[in-house]
Amino acid sequence: MAGRVIRFGQMLWAGFGICLSALNSVPAPFESLGIPVRKGGLMGCVVGPNGRGGEALYFNFNQAKAPLFLVQVDPDTGQARQYQAPQGPGAWAFIVGPDERIYLGTWESGWLLRFDPRQPERGIEVLGKPAASETYLWQFDIDKDGKLYACTYPNAKLVRFDPTTGQMEDLGRMHPTEMYARSLVVGPNGKVYVGIGTTKGDLVAYDPATQQHRSILPDGLKGAKGWSTVGVSRRSDGNVYAEFGPNLMRVDDEAVTAVRSAPERPPLKLRDGREVVAHGRGTFALKDRQSGRVMERKFEYAGAGDMIFVLGEGPRGCVYGSTAMPLEVFRFDPRPGRSEHLGGMPGGEVYSMLEHDQKLYLCYYGGAVMNLYDPEKNFWKFGSVADCNPISFGGVGDGHLRPRAMIRGPGGSIYIGSEPPYGELGGAMAVWDPKLNKTVENYRHLVTNQSIVSLAYEPKTGLIFGGSSISGGGGTRPAEKEAKLFAFDPEKKKKVFEAALAPGAARYPATLAADGRVFTTAGDKLFVVDPLAMKLVQTVSLPGGQVDISLGLHPSGRLVGLTSKGVYTVNPSTAKITGFAASPVRVSCGFALVDDAVYFASGAELWRCRLATTNDATP
Repeated sequence: MAGRVIRFGQMLWAGFGICLSALNSVPAPFESLGIPVRKGGLMGCVVGPNGRGGEALYFNFNQAKAPLFLVQVDPDTGQARQYQAPQGPGAWAFIVGPDERIYLGTWESGWLLRFDPRQPERGIEVLGKPAASETYLWQFDIDKDGKLYACTYPNAKLVRFDPTTGQMEDLGRMHPTEMYARSLVVGPNGKVYVGIGTTKGDLVAYDPATQQHRSILPDGLKGAKGWSTVGVSRRSDGNVYAEFGPNLMRVDDEAVTAVRSAPERPPLKLRDGREVVAHGRGTFALKDRQSGRVMERKFEYAGAGDMIFVLGEGPRGCVYGSTAMPLEVFRFDPRPGRSEHLGGMPGGEVYSMLEHDQKLYLCYYGGAVMNLYDPEKNFWKFGSVADCNPISFGGVGDGHLRPRAMIRGPGGSIYIGSEPPYGELGGAMAVWDPKLNKTVENYRHLVTNQSIVSLAYEPKTGLIFGGSSISGGGGTRPAEKEAKLFAFDPEKKKKVFEAALAPGAARYPATLAADGRVFTTAGDKLFVVDPLAMKLVQTVSLPGGQVDISLGLHPSGRLVGLTSKGVYTVNPSTAKITGFAASPVRVSCGFALVDDAVYFASGAELWRCRLATTNDATP
C-alpha cells in the first residue's frame, strides 16, 4: 500500500550539533504507507426506534482517524445507515433515552452526545459536558422521571441529564479518593447505586430525594486483597445486584444481602420477542422466541481507521503492528510495499512483540496474555489449542497487566516487563521459556511501587537493565517520586543496581545496550551508563520527548530513536546525536527498524523514514 512521499530540506539544530548527513546525504524522505486497519471498535449494541414507527439495531463504534460513529441497522434486512459524530473518539456509555433518542457518553472528553431517529438529517449532536472535570462517562441508566444518570472518571462522580429541560447536573464525587465510578443502576426505589474502584472497591447509594450518598458495602468486605472494583447491575427479576471479588450480593434499598446466585441480565429483545443472541462488527443474530430458529445477518459500514498502538520487527523482514480497541494485527511487507490485515485477538491491544525462531510472540493487555504467531501457516485462527495460529498460552504471571517491554535475554530466555493490574502499585518482570512456552520465573516489585516499562540485555556483564515508571495500575496515584534505572542479575536472580538518573523523572520509556554501554531515556534526555562501573557517564539532550520502546541498533552500528517530533541517530561510541529528521506528522508510536528504514505510526497511519546506508558522520 504505497503512499505519499514528503521530503524535507536539511535542518540544523544548533543546540545539538546535528549533522543531517547522518540520516541521508539528500533530504530525508518520509513516506505514508496508508491506514492498515479500518474495522472500528464495537462498543455496544442497543435496540431502539428507527424514527418511522419501527425498530432498529444501533451499533456504537470507536475509531482513531475520525470521531466515533453510529450504525442504524434494519433487523429484518440488514440495511444500514451510518452517522458520524462531530467529536469524541469513542463512547462506553450507550442507551436509548425515555424520549426515544439515542445517547452516548464519550471518553477522553466526557461529552454527552445524542441522535434523534426522527430527525436523522441532524446527525449526532453534542449536548455538552455534564462535569467539567470528567473525561469518561462510563455507563448510563434512567430513573422513573426520565432523567439520565452517568458515572465518571477520573473523580468518581455522578452526573445527571434531564432530556425534557436539557439541564445537566454535576452531583459530585461518590467517593473521596477513588477515581473510577465504573457502573451504576437506578433501583426500583429510585435510588442510584454506583460501583466504585479501583484501589478500594465500594458500593454507594445516592438518594435523589435528599441529594445525599453513602457507602452501603458491608464493612467486612472493604479493602480485601485483590478486590478492587464493585460492579452493579440490574437483573431480569428487576432487582439490583452487586459483585465484589467472589461475593455476589442483592441490594434492597440500602440493605445488602449475600446470595449464592442471581438471575441473568435482561436479554436484548425486539418488540416481537426476537432476541439478539449475538452481535459483532458487521454481523448480528436474532433468535425467534417460539421456533427457536436463529437468523444470522450482515451489515456494512465504513471505518476511517483504527489507532496503531505498537509496531515491531517480525519474521521474513516484515513490520508487524497492533491496533487498540479493537486489537487487530497487521503486517507490512516492504518488498511488495503492501499491508495485510491478519486478524484480531480478544485483548485491548498488543503492548509488546518479539521475533523468535521465525515466529512472533505477541503479548497483549489485559492480563499480559502471551501468544505465538507462525507466518508459515497461512491462516489466522486465534485460540489455545494446537491447531490455532496464533496460539494463546495465557497470562505471564502476577503483577502483569500491560506488558510494555519484551526482550531476548541470556540463554534464549525472554524477559517481559509490565505495569500492574488496576488499583495496584508495583509491576513485575517475568522470565519466559520459549521451549516450554511458559513463565519460569517472575519478580514482583523489582522497583518498589513502580512499573517496568523498558528492558535491555547487556551481554558483557550478563545483566538485564530496565527502566521503571512511577505510575501504577489504573486508579492509583504514584507512591514514589522518581523513576529508576535498575540492573538484574539472571544468575543470582536478584536486582544488583538501582539509581535515579534524572531528578523527578516519571519514567524511562526506552532502554538499549550497545557498544559496551547502556542507553536509557527520560523526557527529552538520553542517559549513557557504564554497566561495569554502574555509573552515569553522559547526558545528551534529545530533539523532543522520547517515544516508548523506540530506541534500536541499526546494522551500521548507530542508534536510531524516535521522539514525538521525528527520527534521530546517535553515535554510540561518542554518545552524540549525529542526525535528526523532523517528521511531517506527530509520531504517536513505534518502533521497527527493517532494512534501511524506521517505521512508526501517527494515529491510524503507518509511516516510514528511510535511512542512509552509510555510517554516521562524526560531528
